Amino acid sequence: MEEEDRTNIQLGLGMGLFDTTVGFDDDQDVDIKMTAVSLAGTWLFGERWSARAGFGVLTDGTLDTRDGATHDVDSGGLVSVGAEYRANVGQGSTPTLDISMALGWSWAKTLAPGSTAKTDYSAADVRFGARAGWLVGSNFFPYAAVRLFGGPVNWQLDGEDVTGSDKYHYQVALGAAVTSGIVGVFAEWAGLGERGFSAGLSAAW
Repeated sequence: MEEEDRTNIQLGLGMGLFDTTVGFDDDQDVDIKMTAVSLAGTWLFGERWSARAGFGVLTDGTLDTRDGATHDVDSGGLVSVGAEYRANVGQGSTPTLDISMALGWSWAKTLAPGSTAKTDYSAADVRFGARAGWLVGSNFFPYAAVRLFGGPVNWQLDGEDVTGSDKYHYQVALGAAVTSGIVGVFAEWAGLGERGFSAGLSAAW
């Protein structure tokens, strides 16, 4: 991808879901599924650096404990900031290589089965990633990405505060973006480690 093809500002509106397992205190594993709608902006500065910030709303989700109890996500949100460095500009079969770092925080209110009392859930992580992508034609950009991450997850389970961490600490994903003028569509599927799917629309200028 040629440097002059990169735009200065990009906005993206997307929906996403993720599915992972968190190990809490006393070997309590909890399967967590959440969906979100988010808005993110990317700003290119210099020739190879870009900054990114986003926020969103958690629209649905569940936390399933090993004893069969399903705790519903009542409401929540998320924010993230990060930076990306274009380490290599690809041409032909040579991929474009991007290296990234991001900080994220999400929070929610959860409801235990048969209860009207809401409990607090929050998660923070730092995430490092590498992405290799290829420009096919003039507007199709498939890619593969690997991300490593870690950070604490805090929750209230059975009336007690518990702290945990993701069981995987990695994610392997495949994605693609298609553009037409300033408008684009994108999708990504992660099937290894932290699982997830996201898709949305973007505008760049």
